[in-house]
Amino acid sequence: MKSYTRHYIWQRITAIILLFLVPWFLWILFKTKAMNSFEVIQIINKPINSLLIFSMLVSSFYHGYLGVNTICLDYLPNAKVRFLVLFFVGGLFIFLSLLTTFSLFKLGFA
Repeated sequence: MKSYTRHYIWQRITAIILLFLVPWFLWILFKTKAMNSFEVIQIINKPINSLLIFSMLVSSFYHGYLGVNTICLDYLPNAKVRFLVLFFVGGLFIFLSLLTTFSLFKLGFA
């Protein structure tokens, strides 16, 4: 399987995952709007909610990276600039993924 085919398939898989998880997450946000922070942490501490939030965050970061990667490959003609942009964006997405994962674990074990 070619690399761009795998890229296309993973972009569609993450889009389908986000199609279900984003409305659920919005529902949780609206549900917790009137709660205090202790009640919100109790909702996040439930294992299924933590797993779904983690899955949504990882899927959204990976989906975003794949989209930016496609844009860079299509619109940046200079190979060196493209490499630098993809390296920076990849590092940024990895950093943000690790930061949100750490934050979820910190909330879960508080």
